[in-house]
Amino acid sequence: MAHTMAGWTRSLLAQHVLLASQDVDEVRARIAELLNDHELEPRGSTLAARLNGVQAGALGLWMLEYGEAVTVEETRPGGDFVLVQLPLSGSVGIECEEGRFTVSPGSGLVMPSNVSHRLDWEAGASQIILKVPLARLLLEYEGLTGSRPGGPLRFNRKIELGATDGEQWSALMRYFCEQLAHPSPLGWLKARMAEEALMRHLLCAQSVSLHEHYLGDEGSQAPRRLQRARSFMEANLQEEVSVGDIARHSGASVRSLSRMCRMQYGVSPMQLLRDMRLDKVRAELAAASADASVSEVALRWGLAHLGRFAASYRQRFGEAPHETLAAGRQRARSVPHITGAASE
Repeated sequence: MAHTMAGWTRSLLAQHVLLASQDVDEVRARIAELLNDHELEPRGSTLAARLNGVQAGALGLWMLEYGEAVTVEETRPGGDFVLVQLPLSGSVGIECEEGRFTVSPGSGLVMPSNVSHRLDWEAGASQIILKVPLARLLLEYEGLTGSRPGGPLRFNRKIELGATDGEQWSALMRYFCEQLAHPSPLGWLKARMAEEALMRHLLCAQSVSLHEHYLGDEGSQAPRRLQRARSFMEANLQEEVSVGDIARHSGASVRSLSRMCRMQYGVSPMQLLRDMRLDKVRAELAAASADASVSEVALRWGLAHLGRFAASYRQRFGEAPHETLAAGRQRARSVPHITGAASE
């Protein structure tokens, strides 16, 4: 799916170059014009940023890559839009008040502009970014419910493109891009229909506010129960934990917790627990000492089935655990050691 998306988005955006630069200040300033103010910190010396994009009706559609591994930290969150980020290559780690997410081809993330985010881009990562005006989303929400939301629009963040909702999102994106790339006598009308369908699908598939409107108390309790579930998982990453244990500590039934977890994170509670453990393993391998071993670190974080662990690790991070460990050791060797002055 990601390769298909890469094909039809690149064919649309290839001729619409907005930025191609190796200058950090120029890159930061140009992207800040379109998004929020932010700090941009390359983690290497080969920055080669490229931004292609078009404004199509109410929606902005861009393809962004930095070439180098970079850290992006928003300094003044605000604005009146929502971003949908869909990686085409590489992975991006995103931290916000709701936790840490890692997205790679086959997944995506909804990012409201009024929430501060820190993004860690891997070298070679590229993303499609769809910018959706908040005012239009509110109008579509009112059209679906007959009322305005009681507070700010809130979203389930993770999009899994392999799930049913994600496949439908990809199909709508493709239709939208095709209407822009191959205009027809009524192409403008088809593009406007696709634009409306994308926004309504975003609300129906990802909006916590819309789910609360129709699900009532279960929807309103979801954020607190999910937070209790995450807190319990974080405190027990090295322990043997069942989905029943997590549900009991969250105050929800297993079925309700599973539904809420899939709505918010795109995975089951046990998959979320596994991903949290994998994040800990990756951090430890990247900073490991010379005598550390992959199996010891994995077992310490509750990942006892090493074959399954290795496959899950590669799927999540795009590399094998031993590659992360080797890179960490290489970085450690490259750090200069300071010795005391020689005695006279």
